[in-house]
Amino acid sequence: MNTTFRIVAAAAVTASSLALAACSGSSDSSDSAIGGGSAECTEQVMETNAEGSAKAAGLELIDTKSYECDDGWAIVFAITKSGDIEQTTAFVYEAEGPVWAQKQLDSLCNGNPDGAPQKIIDQACALR
Repeated sequence: MNTTFRIVAAAAVTASSLALAACSGSSDSSDSAIGGGSAECTEQVMETNAEGSAKAAGLELIDTKSYECDDGWAIVFAITKSGDIEQTTAFVYEAEGPVWAQKQLDSLCNGNPDGAPQKIIDQACALR
């Protein structure tokens, strides 16, 4: 991931997550820490992540469909648009302290999972 995007994503996530204190996935309403880090896993934070990732990829974010966090990793499924074509896009993030850093799907799906949970890898790579 390039440094400029990482800085922009970190700033956006940090700004949106300062007021948030809980971490929960879309299918689990319980609060829990993510991988012992302080990155927030909430709908608002994951939508902000997806918006930044879509913009960096030259896509328009139409809707965030779902997200899931597991052991310091997160996956967001979003509907994105390029021109007139809408598609489902997966964005994967790893918690780095209080921020989420986007991970490259090519790396995760081509045998370099960087410690990502298998559940996240399976979901991310199913769309490829």
